[in-house]
Amino acid sequence: MALDFQGSRLLRWTYGVHMTREEAIAAARLTAEWEGWRWYEPVRATRKKPMFSKHSFWDVRTNVRKRRCDLQILIDDDTGKVREKTYFPR
Repeated sequence: MALDFQGSRLLRWTYGVHMTREEAIAAARLTAEWEGWRWYEPVRATRKKPMFSKHSFWDVRTNVRKRRCDLQILIDDDTGKVREKTYFPR
């Protein structure tokens, strides 16, 4: 299954199409595999929108039942591009 998150920004803005939770988790998993980072379950994906911004983003965190998460990836909801990625090795 090919994942394409680089959809037309105008199309997404016009029709209000955004990434689903499953797409955000899939994009985060691919990023983790690309970086060679471990992926732990359970995963929490939350769509966030800053107060004074038009753009929302997905905050995907792994191993959320522990004291701190192991992996945090922020994904732009409009473009599907990774905005920020952080790995917390143990």
